[in-house]
Parts: sequence; structure tokens; C-alpha cells
Amino acid sequence: MQRSIKLKLFRPYEESMTWEELGYLLRGLSLKACRMSNFCLTHHLLRALKLETEYLNPQGHLYCYPHLAAEYPEVPTGIVCAAETRARKLFHKHAVNVLRGDTAMVRFRKDAGIPLPVDGYKIVRIGDTDYGVDIQLLSRQEAKRRKGRGRVCVVLANNRRNPKAGPVLQKLADGMLRRGVASLFRKKKDWYISIPYETEAAAPTEPFAPGRAMGVVFGRQCALAYAFNHLPKQGELPADEITAREARFHERKEKLQKQYQWSGRKGRGAEKAMQPLRRLQEKERNYRALLNARYAKRIVELAVKNRCGEIRLEEKAGANAQQEPILLAHWPVADLQDKICQKAEEAGITVRKCMVPHLSSTDSKDRAAAKRLAEFETGEV
Repeated sequence: MQRSIKLKLFRPYEESMTWEELGYLLRGLSLKACRMSNFCLTHHLLRALKLETEYLNPQGHLYCYPHLAAEYPEVPTGIVCAAETRARKLFHKHAVNVLRGDTAMVRFRKDAGIPLPVDGYKIVRIGDTDYGVDIQLLSRQEAKRRKGRGRVCVVLANNRRNPKAGPVLQKLADGMLRRGVASLFRKKKDWYISIPYETEAAAPTEPFAPGRAMGVVFGRQCALAYAFNHLPKQGELPADEITAREARFHERKEKLQKQYQWSGRKGRGAEKAMQPLRRLQEKERNYRALLNARYAKRIVELAVKNRCGEIRLEEKAGANAQQEPILLAHWPVADLQDKICQKAEEAGITVRKCMVPHLSSTDSKDRAAAKRLAEFETGEV
């Protein structure tokens, strides 16, 4: 299972380097990584439209590395390859909608971050309790020209809000966890590093009983309803918090839209007027992701507590026209399903998405529907 940890860069470890020098180096590298990724995106689009592009390898595939390495000799080769890979993955993700004309061409902004390959950074110990990250920020040729080092060690800030940060950093420094491609990005005036790592699925402390299953449905009167096939226990996760917060978000959004409608701003003034609305939308997305994680954690905890080795999850909530609409009709249900699957995989629980016909029309109550789903044996995976 892949997870990530975000840490703040505190200060340069070497006293000869100041924050101003490090910030100047990071800002320049971020801009160059953005330009390299956008260059690759442009030529991926030309290649997809069957137009001429000169950056092809002998096999006929797009290969921009030689051109980028010659144009940016001061950038480490690992960052050049990571920027090209990042652009290729992003284009393939949106290629269908872009070529069909549904969306505009995706582009990277200057604050998109600096991709760091696995060989381009490592976690090191500094003293007894502190940790740092050793990053390759300059190529060997540029470091030799400047008569300095290409790698820079930066002390990481103590993340006391996250009690799991210390053990994770210790395992990363000892090489006990497998690292992925990290990202250096700037938020306001601070710089952060996001490090993905692989974790193994946690073995349950008590073995799951065979044949025990937990049914979870999206409620028409609550957020989630659950039941078990071996116990009369049933329950619901209320949606009062969701509805109240969504109502406040909607009210605030309407006020901001009315203010923008009568502001009469154009050009850059319009961009500044839209900033509060964009911040509100980002805050709403973060809140939804946080609440989905809480619900997923609660569902998996109940399954582990009752020794259920399988969770039967309603596959497409409200997909049938005869079914009543769920209460979370305008909520990111797919994200909630993904988080439940992720948490269950970490706990060693199997998730089976079942589609029970006429689930809500047969059972009027949400708990009864969850009970029927838990006892459903021929679900479509």
C-alpha cells in the first residue's frame, strides 16, 4: 500500500548556505521543471495529432531527454527524466478528453513542484532526534563550474502534529521502507517535501472468522448504513455534519458569486476577485476528503472489531432509476468507496462491490438494506 508523508523544510544544514540562496535555487529549479514538463506535453499533443515532431527515438516513440538535457545542463539528469515521466503520465490521463475537445490542453503551473527521483534524495539522521533530506539540486557539471557541491542537505522541521512522522522518518532513514518519486513544492513562503513510500498490509491481531461479512449501503436517510450476516447488530453513520457544512459552503459560495457579479472587474482584477471563491472551493475539497477518510476508518474499524473478513459494499448507489436517491447524491461517493477499499486492504479485509437489484425498493429502511446486502451471496463483483 502506498502512502505519503509531507514535511516542511526548516533550514539548510550547512552554515555556509543561507535561506535566500537555497530559496533562489529552488525557485529557479521549479520554473525549469515546469517548462520542461510543458515542453513534453506540447510534443505529446503533436505526436497524438500525427503532426511532425523531431524528438523521436529509433523506435518511433517521443523522447525529449536529449533536447532538455542540452537546454538545461544545470538541472540534474534525474529531475529531467522525472519531469518527462510526469508529463507523459498526465497527458495519457487526459488524452481522450483533450483530443475529443471536451477539455483544454493540460498545463503545469510554475508552482507545480519539483519531481525528485529515488536516487535524487535520501533521508539522513541529524543528531539524536532530528532528520534531514539530502537532495541533488545541481548537476555534476554545474557543481564543478561553481566549485561547490551538487547535493544540499536541508533540516526537516519536527512534525509534532503527526505522531507517526517520527517512526516513518526513522524507517526511511534506515532503508526499511521503499521510497518513491518525491516532490518539492512551495506553499506561500514555505517549502515542503512530499515523500511517497510503500507499506505492507497489517496482519490482523485476531484472525477473521470464516463466513462473516459486513454489508454497507449508502443511506437514503443517513450517510452510511451497516449490518452483519452473523449478528443482529446494525447501525448508521449520520450525515448531519455533512448537510450542515455543505449548507454553509453553499451559502458562502452564493455570496461570493453575487459580489463578483456586481464588482465589474476585468483582466487581472477579475482574477483577484475570484481568489476567495477558489480558496473556498479548495477548502470544501479538503473537507470532503477528510470526512471520507473518517467514514472509511470507522467502517473498517467496525469490521475488524466484529472479525469480518469481507465487506460487501454497494457498487453503484442510486444507479437504478427505480431506487430512491441517496442522501449523499452530491457527495464524492467514488472517493469514499476508494478510501474504504484502501483502509480495508491495509487491515487485510476483502472488499466486494455488489449490485443488488431493487435494494432500496424492497427494503424501506437503510439498516434492512444493509442486512440484506450482508446476507447477499451472489453479488456481482
